Amino acid sequence: MSYHDALDYLAQKTSVIELYDQLGGRVAVCPEWNGKVLTSTYDGLDGDSFGYVNVQAIDTDCFEDFGGEDQWTISPLIHPFAVESIQENKAVLQRTLQMNDANGTSVEFHLSRSISLLSRKKIGALFDDAVADALAHEDVSVVGFRTENTVRSQERAHVASRLRGMFNANPHTFVIVSTPPEDSASEPFPAEFDYLGGSPHGRVRHLSQALLIRGDGHGRCQTTIPFSAAPPIFGAVELRFGTLTLWTFDLPGDSEEDIIRIYNSGRSHIDELDWSAYYEMNCFSATQLLQPEHSLQYSQYTLHLNAENETLGNLVQQIFDVPLEQFPKDVR
Repeated sequence: MSYHDALDYLAQKTSVIELYDQLGGRVAVCPEWNGKVLTSTYDGLDGDSFGYVNVQAIDTDCFEDFGGEDQWTISPLIHPFAVESIQENKAVLQRTLQMNDANGTSVEFHLSRSISLLSRKKIGALFDDAVADALAHEDVSVVGFRTENTVRSQERAHVASRLRGMFNANPHTFVIVSTPPEDSASEPFPAEFDYLGGSPHGRVRHLSQALLIRGDGHGRCQTTIPFSAAPPIFGAVELRFGTLTLWTFDLPGDSEEDIIRIYNSGRSHIDELDWSAYYEMNCFSATQLLQPEHSLQYSQYTLHLNAENETLGNLVQQIFDVPLEQFPKDVR
């Protein structure tokens, strides 16, 4: 699906705000659907659409599975945001939400969600020196955006949050997670694969310096990692079309219960359910104490970059210490 096709379809279903820059970067935001960033592109209206748009779920009003490459969830599941302000490269959305706590006491929360397109200079500063060097070349296309998600209350409350991104699966996509060197003195990297009964054959490749997790939508698999042990940058590389996606997160506090979850949809070795083809990057924040008149902020940074294979290979090597030769031959 092209970005233009996705935009036309979404505009028929809900209101859409577009952020854009002069180099082709575009981001589609749906305020009425939790302020989701449904999709983005780095190549104008005719460019590829990166966010997973689940047409079947939208047409049948199954909100939880609508898709979207940047989603913020507290609870309940759906709450439309009002638009506070819109600029060419930034939108600010707000919502007041009334919920009952475990004791049945009503608590009012004030939510703010800011979505901003990132300049090349800001992208270079946020990610890696190798990214900054690559962006100096005109033949490298990029779109990057940040969401800052803030919750406030005039009452004492406990809050847990989830940042979720759903992306179009592809047979040639791998999520990359850096791990400590095998000869380091640290404990074994605490990745868990057992939630869905273990990883189907070929879903995860263990290298000495990284995990490669398929994002092909053809084998249901979940990997969870404590946020405290996670690398600062996560990536997904699609070598056939020269695309690299990078994520990084900022969470309040420093809880041992914050986790990263990487999920690949599809048929499982446990059952034969036919799931739509996508993969997810999730960041679950542990429950935090929110004091009256204070706030908690959860931020996600997403970058899509397109380049020739040589440039892409250099980036993957420098950021994750993984040479392209270590990827399976069928995806190169």
